[in-house]
Amino acid sequence: MNTEQLAFIQTVLDHWDIPPVQSIETLGGKDTVFKVATVGETFVLKDIWNAPDLDRLAFTHALLEHVTRAGLQVPLPYLTRSAQFVVPADTHFYLLTKFIEASEYPRDPAQLPELFFNTGQAIAKLHQALATYPDKDQSQKTWREDPAGRVPGWMSTLGEGFPAPQAAVIERTLRERGAVMEAAMRGLPEQLIHRDCHPGNVLVQGTRVVGFIDCDHICIGPRFFDLSYYVLHHLKWVTEDKAATDHWLTSLPYLLSGYNSQQALLPEEVVALPYGMMAYHLMLAHWSLSRSNFESVALEVRALDWIDRHFDVIAKAIASG
Repeated sequence: MNTEQLAFIQTVLDHWDIPPVQSIETLGGKDTVFKVATVGETFVLKDIWNAPDLDRLAFTHALLEHVTRAGLQVPLPYLTRSAQFVVPADTHFYLLTKFIEASEYPRDPAQLPELFFNTGQAIAKLHQALATYPDKDQSQKTWREDPAGRVPGWMSTLGEGFPAPQAAVIERTLRERGAVMEAAMRGLPEQLIHRDCHPGNVLVQGTRVVGFIDCDHICIGPRFFDLSYYVLHHLKWVTEDKAATDHWLTSLPYLLSGYNSQQALLPEEVVALPYGMMAYHLMLAHWSLSRSNFESVALEVRALDWIDRHFDVIAKAIASG
């Protein structure tokens, strides 16, 4: 960062009552997220770009306060000196939260079962905290994620607009599993969920989960959604590596064991998990296509194909958890 950028960020930070700043650096290679070290705490300053929904921010703040009281670390926004959630500056808006210290994910495959167990346990604790949030009007303050309801739309287009190899996989998958996928995910209990529960948003130190970030997508949906989303992100990068997929399969039951150690999933939710993985890949493939990101389309559809071809093994591994 150059001197002018640092001065600008310091001007933004002056809106909060925080200790003197010692250093400012970009976080995770993003020029919209900054790690701010002070003589006391360390913070994260995030450029959230467009004009924010202040009602949504108020809902998220109150909800995250509740989650914090349950003993979980989440990026609770700090109020400015004038009791605002965000600071407008140069057509952008900035949000300040607590920095949660974390490490890189373990690379040793032997640690994957322990990581999955601890993550399943942490997601269950998060779900428990979210389920006890006392706001009776939450359905008016956030949206509902309905994976089952999206399947008919995907079936109606059947790979329309996709490159031929990916279109063939999507068409086959929806033809052979679409109706069952929709039925398996329909009618399950719903509550507040994280909704963006990929490994980048689940912070760890070693194999221990220390917090959840990017909680601005919290919405109402089925519990299996967070578990499916988390575990498929460990798989989709390694589908062409048999040793890695074998480790993933043998570790998969530990995610369920960790979750069930805190609260039990219903049998119907367990059945829905592999379908949830497939639905997410369909969703991400369609999202990537809408942005003409064909490399991501190929990645998502390759993982979808792998899950389809190994579906029975995956379902058996999940059931054993």
